[in-house]
Amino acid sequence: MVRVALLLAVVSAAAPQDEASKTLWNRMRTLRLDVDFSKTTLPDFVNYLREVADINIVLSPKAEISTPITIKAKDVTVSALLRLLLKPNRIGWRIEDGVLMIVPDSELQSAVRLEIIDVRDLLLPIRDFPGIEITLNTDDVGVSMSMQEDEVQEEFPIVDLVKAHVGGKSWDENPRASIRLMNGLLFVRNTDEVILQVRRIVASLRKYK
Repeated sequence: MVRVALLLAVVSAAAPQDEASKTLWNRMRTLRLDVDFSKTTLPDFVNYLREVADINIVLSPKAEISTPITIKAKDVTVSALLRLLLKPNRIGWRIEDGVLMIVPDSELQSAVRLEIIDVRDLLLPIRDFPGIEITLNTDDVGVSMSMQEDEVQEEFPIVDLVKAHVGGKSWDENPRASIRLMNGLLFVRNTDEVILQVRRIVASLRKYK
């Protein structure tokens, strides 16, 4: 019990840094936009996000896109829009003190952080407890009872699922990135963008459990 309490305390300590960052994380996940860009530069796209999404953004001078941006989409979240436009150009983002930092992927490899996510409720399905089997005998005993064997429940392979759908090659190519499960807690060390995607998968699993 003491060990669990200590681990939960670690979870609280590993939450996003401050209220401004939490607000920005939530805004990027929930704010949806209709966009129509034709031959737009990355700085112009960033200025658009600043105004429409009301987000503080810092664009690294090293984050460059050689070809103009062209995209048309409806009802797309800010985080999804960034992923669609930046990832093919090896550009990523992270959040620092409530500010969205757009930087090359090479800089993100040194900007990983640890996030601990409680997934104990997702690891095992609802247990079907064994019942009592009653048999009518023809001998003098009359009735015999026996317990049905309890089926062994396999633990949900959440680590394999996350690595298959989130983070791409970062788990193998970034030496600082890792994910492991311990005592029902998911220890994720990666960039802010990947951690956000992991949380979205966990939320979806919890929703449809």
